[in-house]
Amino acid sequence: MYFAFKGTDFASLWQILSRANYWWIVAIIPPLMISHMLRAWRWKYFLRPVKSELRFRNLFSATIVGYMMNNVLPRAGEIARPYAIGKLEGVSRSAAFGTIIVERIFDLLSFMVVIALIPVMYSGPLTQIFPWFEETSIWISVVTLVSLACLVFLMIRRDIVIRLVRFGTQWLSEKRAGAIERIAHSFLDGFLFLKDAKSYFMIVFLSIWIWVFYIVMMYFPLFAFDLPKQYHLGWNAAFVIQAISAIGFMLPTPGATGSYHYFVIETMTKLYGVDQEVSRSYAAVTHAVGFIATMIVGIFYFIKDKLHLAEFSKPDDMLDTVTGEIPHGS
Repeated sequence: MYFAFKGTDFASLWQILSRANYWWIVAIIPPLMISHMLRAWRWKYFLRPVKSELRFRNLFSATIVGYMMNNVLPRAGEIARPYAIGKLEGVSRSAAFGTIIVERIFDLLSFMVVIALIPVMYSGPLTQIFPWFEETSIWISVVTLVSLACLVFLMIRRDIVIRLVRFGTQWLSEKRAGAIERIAHSFLDGFLFLKDAKSYFMIVFLSIWIWVFYIVMMYFPLFAFDLPKQYHLGWNAAFVIQAISAIGFMLPTPGATGSYHYFVIETMTKLYGVDQEVSRSYAAVTHAVGFIATMIVGIFYFIKDKLHLAEFSKPDDMLDTVTGEIPHGS
């Protein structure tokens, strides 16, 4: 936040904010919620090998609670989502956590595609203005491909993983070692969707639409500050702003606070020549509306589904430990 708002003329900022058309800002909320719904729908395909029938309402609840928790503490949602879906649907938390790791890798893959399309949407000297961009993109690509390779290996050779787990737990009691092995089996179950080629089309299809609605969320607020008229910003600009600002969501800040603002402001001022205070106003209101809307809906489901923070870190798997059975798919 310091780097994003360093040197701000707050009188000018307030004047711009007071003149903005907030109907266009509020218009962010429907595509925001639709994007969360699409994520919940896509999650069903990752979870299908673990449990074939899942209520969409519960998938959405767990998803929005996860994003609400990310707004409070970075990456806390990655723990909250498996807990929530485990409580609501009786799904193994370890398996659900495995699907979230897979989901993040697919998000990185889709991000790589979006980054590759930036030169189509912006014809200016991108790497000259942002010399760090090319190197950052390469590192993200390397991490993504290595992660994907590891994921495939874990799915194909889970026997090696289990042998390593048994080697590492040989000094523990039989009961505790057995519990850890069951958790490892459940965790690896989260990768089983890779064997279900029929799910790939829907995962890719839904991933595309998630990004479409993300771009819509960046497009509507342009009209709030009259940017299409003053700076000729349209869909292409919304695409580029969304793509570069997505880097801010990868950094470990609560709800991308600060990091999102910084990348949006840098993109708008340096690539499109938008006034500094107008860019800061755009970043501030788009982030605030998304942040607040997610918090309100997330808290609603958190309370309605009687979720409790104290239970997030309890060991998995309640169902597997009680029954003493090896989880489905192992």
